[in-house]
Amino acid sequence: MKLFATDLDGTLLNRDSQISRENAAAIQKAQQAGMKVAIATGRVYSDVVAISRQGGVKTPIIGSNGATIHDENGERLFHLTLDRETAASVMQWLEDQDIYYEASTQMGIYAAISTHETMLAELERILGSKPGEHIERMVLSFKKYHDKKNCHRVSSHLAIPAEAYIYNIMAFSMNPEKLRLGREYFSSRTDVAMVVSFEHNFEMQHPDVSKGNALSKLAEHLNISMKETAAIGDNFNDVSMLLMAGLGIAMGNAEPEIRALAKAITRTNVEHGVAYAIHSLLEGKPIAPTETIVSAEGQ
Repeated sequence: MKLFATDLDGTLLNRDSQISRENAAAIQKAQQAGMKVAIATGRVYSDVVAISRQGGVKTPIIGSNGATIHDENGERLFHLTLDRETAASVMQWLEDQDIYYEASTQMGIYAAISTHETMLAELERILGSKPGEHIERMVLSFKKYHDKKNCHRVSSHLAIPAEAYIYNIMAFSMNPEKLRLGREYFSSRTDVAMVVSFEHNFEMQHPDVSKGNALSKLAEHLNISMKETAAIGDNFNDVSMLLMAGLGIAMGNAEPEIRALAKAITRTNVEHGVAYAIHSLLEGKPIAPTETIVSAEGQ
């Protein structure tokens, strides 16, 4: 394989939302062997750069579920935005339903204050009724995330600067009814593509945006055939690149439907599944972990 694309959350990142030493070392080894490695994520580009730098890796980045592509030096190779009228209608609907959302742009992330407060209340309520390490990590991660400089709280979507390119709108809720309502509504619209990246969210983007399409564009830029690419992921926003890549690899902690459609399954994210897959490819061995049982810690 000449190009290896990895998802971030639930895949390259461990349960502490960090790139493990094992995964970082494997990426560096692959690069030294001449294999191109790229990160493909729903996160905004600037967020991924910070995580990559902390983890000691430097790769091209497919961000916002494929709406942006940057090379390893930070040069933007491609982007595809939601037009402002469509984006406004999406965000207005979410505000009317009091559903928390984040609009990813090249200027950072924008979140409406009212829905932000609703989300904090939902998380605190869940923490109080269902205490546990997983829930506590989710609450702490959410609060820490919104202390970052690139996250801007605004009165409403009308306050997002006109010069901001809106790449992706991620809605998040701990309320099952709100999730069901939002997913049904946006999956029925033809002016946006709706994807799910984990159990409590749904995301809207341009209909032509997907990780798979972005991987294809990056491969073309690098003069690499898609047959010579591998992609690894754990959730539904990874489906397009898992199907389009020459080798689609599911994480051991992937959703059952993702594992069913993949050509190979590696270990879980807490077991450094990305490193295991990379070493297997470099050594010409089949990706056959000793265990493919979903780890609760990897969720």
